[in-house]
Amino acid sequence: MLQCSFVYKKFTNYQSLKRTAFDPLLANVYPPEVCGYGVRSIKLHSNLDKIEIRHTSKSGIEQSIPIDSILRPIVPQITMDILRVQKKIIESHHQGSPGEKIQMTEIFGDLSTKALLAKRGVNNLNNGLEKYLTCSYYSFSILLEKNGKVEFVASSYSVFKEWINGINILLKYKKQLFKLKHKLKLVD
Repeated sequence: MLQCSFVYKKFTNYQSLKRTAFDPLLANVYPPEVCGYGVRSIKLHSNLDKIEIRHTSKSGIEQSIPIDSILRPIVPQITMDILRVQKKIIESHHQGSPGEKIQMTEIFGDLSTKALLAKRGVNNLNNGLEKYLTCSYYSFSILLEKNGKVEFVASSYSVFKEWINGINILLKYKKQLFKLKHKLKLVD
């Protein structure tokens, strides 16, 4: 988190434009840029007290999110479904049956998912499985105390995992973090 990561950040005034909401499964048709997102660099400030968001081609900080104002990260249902499918596929390959096809019902376990997939434009379950498997966009948000939430799309699983786990750790050890930061200032 101390190193710069590149993510897509949703523009705050985008909701008034009434365009297509971003769906990771339809990213080949509607990429994040078309749905009101822009590439930004994001990193934890070296003082460990805020997250800085910068425009990639401009100098200066576009937005600063104090750690004190963060309530929790939010992972939407579609991202959790994508991760579940990808995990199930990886597990099946490790169990010695890489050539065996996995049915969508094995992954989701019920028929109510068919309606969800149809709503998302997936009519053929095998094509749907392929969309989940090849998806490389992972949506998440940071819920804030006063200003609502900031929405992001990570373009890789490693960036997504780094930020979700990092924010959870920062929140879990928030009190100890500020004590540590104070001790580090005393040493300097």
